Amino acid sequence: MKKDFPCNPEGDCWCKKEEWIFPMPKSKDGKCYSPEELDKLKKEYNKTTMYKEHIKEYKDFPIDGINYLDLNPIYQNSSLRDKLISNCLEKVVDMIPPTFDYIGVVESRGFLIGSILAHLLDKGIVLLRSKKDRLPGKTYTVKHKLEYGESMVQVQEGSGKVLVFDDVLATGGTAEASIECLIKAGYTPVGALFLIELDFLNPSLSVPYKSVIHYE
Repeated sequence: MKKDFPCNPEGDCWCKKEEWIFPMPKSKDGKCYSPEELDKLKKEYNKTTMYKEHIKEYKDFPIDGINYLDLNPIYQNSSLRDKLISNCLEKVVDMIPPTFDYIGVVESRGFLIGSILAHLLDKGIVLLRSKKDRLPGKTYTVKHKLEYGESMVQVQEGSGKVLVFDDVLATGGTAEASIECLIKAGYTPVGALFLIELDFLNPSLSVPYKSVIHYE
């Protein structure tokens, strides 16, 4: 089998006849996936399914119309938490060379895993606060909209390359505000990493990014 087996991913193909069938994302270049690529997609799907079995979803929280994804069951399970951290490290290596200086942790759910990653990667931490005037010295602020209201990002003045980290990427408003705020404060954002990405909201960012768990 050639590396690039040309076909219509939505039509009949060797991959549809495999014993294991799982939801496959559409091929961006109009070709079918090679056996190696398909095996990688299968592993990603199984990994995502494992995490989703433990993530709790609360409807209409914090307001009506919003579904809250609760990662606390994973945080409380040391084995799952370690797997998640390991997957995060893999995504960082896949995305950019680990030559950045800081992980920019987004308040507040980005603080937990982001701090662990910074420790394991031997990187500094830049706090991206969502509460005004909680940081001393020269600070910069960017306001932005959430799916359920308005918020802000505030960071201390500094310099260096930063990887932004947060738990969930929805529309990308918070992450993009974090990127803008870091630039205003003197930093150079080089990428972003998320635990969960809500693909159905079609988020986009001005820097390269990766996500461990996908909701399509």
